Amino acid sequence: MGEELAESQIPTIYVGKRNLSYYLNICIKMFDRGQNEIMIEGMGRNIIKAVDVANFINRLYEGGRVVIKDIKIDMVDKGVVRGLPKYVSRIRILIKREAKKEGE
Repeated sequence: MGEELAESQIPTIYVGKRNLSYYLNICIKMFDRGQNEIMIEGMGRNIIKAVDVANFINRLYEGGRVVIKDIKIDMVDKGVVRGLPKYVSRIRILIKREAKKEGE
C-alpha cells in the first residue's frame, strides 16, 4: 500500500493546445478509476496551462486529499534550427491523491 511507483509507471498527461477543462476531466477520470499518482507535463507555452491544471485539481479535492508531491523543471533538446541548437523548457508536476479518511 505504501509502495511508490517508478516514474515510468506513473501515467503522464501531456498538456497541449486543448482547453483546460479537457485536461481537468482526464485527471478526474484517472483518480475516479483508482489511480493515485498522475504526472502533468507541459512544454514551452503550455507550462502555464500545466500549472493551472495542477492548481485546479488541488482546489477541487479540498481538505488535502490531493497534494502536489514533486515539481521538476528542465530543458528538452529539440534538435538544430538554422544551425543552432534549440531547447524548450519543460515542467513535470507529480500530483498524488491521499487515501480517504474514515467517515468521508
